[in-house]
Amino acid sequence: MVRQNVDSLEYLVLSDSIIAIDRIEGEPLVVQDKSVESFASGRARAASAAGDKRDTGALHALIEEQQKFRNQPEGYWVAQVDPAAAEHAKEGTVSDVRGAALLSDGAALLVTDFNAMNWPALLEISYNLGPAALIAMTREFEDRDPQGTVWPRYKHRDDATAVICRL
Repeated sequence: MVRQNVDSLEYLVLSDSIIAIDRIEGEPLVVQDKSVESFASGRARAASAAGDKRDTGALHALIEEQQKFRNQPEGYWVAQVDPAAAEHAKEGTVSDVRGAALLSDGAALLVTDFNAMNWPALLEISYNLGPAALIAMTREFEDRDPQGTVWPRYKHRDDATAVICRL
């Protein structure tokens, strides 16, 4: 989430969400919480490293391992089932902001996994074409590699949500 003040932008990021903050000077500030990644089981990490995204046993092992640490002290926090998890979010304030993209991890894949563009390009495309176009481009890349052979991942399509703010 973001909140615009007179001369700054406050942000709050939790779990697998990403905010790309478009600053007037310099590169975008990208804020994300990757704490869930430290709780992947060895078996799931091994399958991921081997590129075997169809190993459903590894996926189930990953999910089971992560659930042990979800919304727990020394674990990671997801608002999905516990709104109090927001108390553990990353937060901050940035000045001289032009805009921001609030993204689920699936809407950020063009930068984070597919390396099809960088953050400034994602922001520019989002400003000019809107979030639906950004998600359509993401779906196009996912459909080019439905088995996750080129871009290893656990599922053909991830959730993709984007909110674009111009300030």
